[in-house]
Amino acid sequence: MHTRRSGLSRIDPYEGVMAGLSKSAVSPARRETIALVIPPSPQIPTPGREFLISGPFEGFTAVATLVKKLGYKLKVVDCRPRGRDSLEFVLAETSDAAAVGIASYCDSFVFLRDIAKVLKQACPEKLVFLGGPLVTSLPEFIMDAVAADCAVLGEAELTLIEFLETVFDRGQRDFSAIKGMAYKSGGAVRLAPPRPQVQNLDNLPFPDYTIWPDYAGIVKNGQIIISSSRGCPCACSFCFKTIPALRLKSLARFEAEVAYLKETTGFTYTWLNDLTFNVDAERAMKVADIMFKYDVKYHCFARVAGVTEQLARKLKTTGCQGVWFGIESYDQRVLELCRKNTTIAQINSALKTAAGAGLAARGLFMVGLPGETEASLKGMLDFIRGGDFIPLVKYLVPFPGTELYDDAALSGRISDTGRFLEELSERRVGDHDDKIVNLTELEEKLLRDYFHRIWDLTREKTPV
Repeated sequence: MHTRRSGLSRIDPYEGVMAGLSKSAVSPARRETIALVIPPSPQIPTPGREFLISGPFEGFTAVATLVKKLGYKLKVVDCRPRGRDSLEFVLAETSDAAAVGIASYCDSFVFLRDIAKVLKQACPEKLVFLGGPLVTSLPEFIMDAVAADCAVLGEAELTLIEFLETVFDRGQRDFSAIKGMAYKSGGAVRLAPPRPQVQNLDNLPFPDYTIWPDYAGIVKNGQIIISSSRGCPCACSFCFKTIPALRLKSLARFEAEVAYLKETTGFTYTWLNDLTFNVDAERAMKVADIMFKYDVKYHCFARVAGVTEQLARKLKTTGCQGVWFGIESYDQRVLELCRKNTTIAQINSALKTAAGAGLAARGLFMVGLPGETEASLKGMLDFIRGGDFIPLVKYLVPFPGTELYDDAALSGRISDTGRFLEELSERRVGDHDDKIVNLTELEEKLLRDYFHRIWDLTREKTPV
């Protein structure tokens, strides 16, 4: 597998271009239409995250906003709603587009393969490109299996600006000099050098939620998503990070974004999408104050480490509707094997502190982490049964790009990458009969039994 390195270095010249866009209205109108496609998904979301099958994605919104700011005619083709998931629908919706970009997620391999083939058969000269976590995690395999011309890897904005400039201003399709690209040349898939991540998040344009076809419904249903940071400093073995390095928006920039969205959408609730909201507790409390200032209620993710009484009280008094803790396991050895860098004592303390402040808490758990034993599963079940929080559980999936995926491929538990990705395209989170890759020494039946029992507790504890 090709090794890709991401991170921060000297400022990319295209960051200056993006900064100029963030401070202007929209670039002069262009004649080209860029269509951006969101694949359908078979997933059953965990309770409380139903917005994932109908609402906007933050990363996609950022990319579409940038395309619009660059002056292109933008067409968003959301294939998630019923009746909009056919290849014929996408073909008709993108017929007038000069280029079609398709988002790639862990469950979209079959769709990518099928729609790219149809698009290129209908119009061989139409530029088809990919972006998102799946192609970023397995660029050579995905590009070889899918009839797309190229892909934007990792954090997309800066690469996208240069890519579109190359195609439509210079009239070129040689992408070898564009950092952060995967492309086809001479019948082979090639990778350009990786592109450094955006250094100053204040240079990002404010997200434009009017790009979504159901914009009015998104606001009405409370599906605006914002964040005060990007990336995550942790190194959990089960997580693939398209955008790894942690960066923070300045508090002034974050407040300006909240004010802008409040003025333009009137939103009163948001999912605060920071992966580790409380990585800096003092800053987290200041972010919470900004939410309160603009009368915006919110949910947030948090690590169990560093949850103080002061932070919990601040979240409660500023309108936090609930905190989602990534607990994963209630066994210290399992936590250490997956490099979670948390302790059982921290889990207990975080949940107790949240409950003491009157915060609604959810705990995210996985069944099937390496090192799992029947004793660890029983300990998890007993802890959940007696806890004052709502549990959310899923089977472990060794996602491409993770250490666990590499281990599973090396051991032969994943012997056919294509078939594995096809299975992910059918996978339904929360489905008791979901196919799993067993990375433990336990019988699969035992894993399923504990999953069912924890899922039943989720239903019992989730408010109607």
